[in-house]
Amino acid sequence: MTSQANDPFSKEVLRLRAEYEHRRVTTNLYPPGGRSLLELELRRGDKSYMTYWFDDGTTYGQCVRIFDVPGTLSGDILRLYRNLPPVSGHFEIDGDDIRPLDRPFEHPELIEDDSEDVSELVSTLPLVCVDPAKHFVKKGKYRSEIDNLIRCQGGSVPGHPMSPHVIQLLGRSADGKLTFEKLSSSARTLGGFSSLAVYKSWILQLIDALDCLHSVGIVHRDLRADNLLFSDDGKRLVVCDLESRWGERSAPEVSFDGGPEDSGWTPRSDIYDIGNCIKSMVYANAPITRFIEWPVPPPLQTIVKACMHPRPEERPTLADLRVMVEEIQV
Repeated sequence: MTSQANDPFSKEVLRLRAEYEHRRVTTNLYPPGGRSLLELELRRGDKSYMTYWFDDGTTYGQCVRIFDVPGTLSGDILRLYRNLPPVSGHFEIDGDDIRPLDRPFEHPELIEDDSEDVSELVSTLPLVCVDPAKHFVKKGKYRSEIDNLIRCQGGSVPGHPMSPHVIQLLGRSADGKLTFEKLSSSARTLGGFSSLAVYKSWILQLIDALDCLHSVGIVHRDLRADNLLFSDDGKRLVVCDLESRWGERSAPEVSFDGGPEDSGWTPRSDIYDIGNCIKSMVYANAPITRFIEWPVPPPLQTIVKACMHPRPEERPTLADLRVMVEEIQV
């Protein structure tokens, strides 16, 4: 089922999507218009930058560092408004200055696989006769995910879900995998909708899901389009992936350093990520990098701006945010 309305709001949504898609496919910073990427890394600070390693047939690849200086060559490249200049060798772009690099930077270290053996815990879950048409199964990686799911179900499995908008753990499959209701991905769903009424409903459901999580002391830490699921008709939104581990670290107070417990995540960080989720709903996509400018039509822009305030204490509470969204006229 789709909801592509013909009102001014929906027309603006479709225009914004088309404009972004044009930038996305024509930029030479990413495929398909650009070369394959071996690696990329974001660094935040007083002067944030992206480092890219482009495939050039060598082991390390061509290394290019691009600083975020809005209104200049480097800032425009990161926002996909201008293309990467044809410069050979390793180089960096800082504002309008292009400087050669003597050698490439080292590729970032991958986060080690820190998955846990949860087989004993999974074995205590009720056995589900899995029907591929009705169920989705995945291997459990962290005790925290199973614990979080059980807390949101009143302490048992299948339990009594506290919110229909938080994924419900149904039990385990015969081969020891976590079993859930089968739902549609955001990639399959978002492109079929463009109406303000649908977005209002989704945002209120997202708030409901976070209210449930926060009420039992869970900070999601990785709230983004990929972790939103939908019923086949698109009417019900469900938040999944309750690992509460690494996450995207989009909120400015969340550090790229430190482990899951000491990187600065708070419930207000989840509220910041609601803003990114709203943008992804409108653009039916996930941003390539945090530098992509994705303005959304009013009145959603007011909601996004409030959620993504740089100071956590200035962001609305979930209760405040619910009132703001409920007041939207559709």
